[in-house]
This record gives sequence, structure tokens and C-alpha cells, in this order.
Amino acid sequence: MAKDSLIERLENLPQDRKAMLNRLRRVEGQLRGIQRMIIEEKPCYDVLLQLSAARKAMQKACIEILKNYLQKCVHEAKAPDFDNLEKLIEALIEISPAKALSGDGDE
Repeated sequence: MAKDSLIERLENLPQDRKAMLNRLRRVEGQLRGIQRMIIEEKPCYDVLLQLSAARKAMQKACIEILKNYLQKCVHEAKAPDFDNLEKLIEALIEISPAKALSGDGDE
């Protein structure tokens, strides 16, 4: 059985996954723009403003993935998968604003 090409796989994705990929592409574009701003020595305020916008966009992407996971995996499960739920809780802690503000990132 031949594997589908990446283009064929992208074309056959459900609409919610296509929307998520589009969201992530916009964030990717924002990050490239921020890199360009740094190279062009744009004012610090402008760079920080764009970084904040990109961070918020990533946070929204995390929330959408979480919502989709809860709807598809947890809600439809006949018995809870406690290992997956534990991983989900860990991911929630990692993406929480309090975690981001505490400076415990992976720098």
C-alpha cells in the first residue's frame, strides 16, 4: 500500500485540523516578522508588542488543541485513560499563564 503524499494528507484533513494548521502558520509568520524586526533594529516596544501577540496566539492554539482533545478523546471514551489524563494535566500546568510568568521556561 502506497503512502499518501504530504499534500494528499493535508487535503484530506478534517476542517478543524486545517484550521489549526492555518493558525500555526500565522504564528510562524508572526515569529518571522519579529526576527526581521530585531534584524532591522526596530524599537523594543514594537518587538515586545509583537512577541506578546505571538504568545497570545500560541496560547489560543494550545486551548483549541485542548478543547479538541477533551471533546474527542475524553468525552467519547468509555473508560477514562488515567495515563493520558495525567499527561493532559501536566500539559495544562506547562501552558498556564502563571507558569509562563514565573520564569520556569526552558531557556
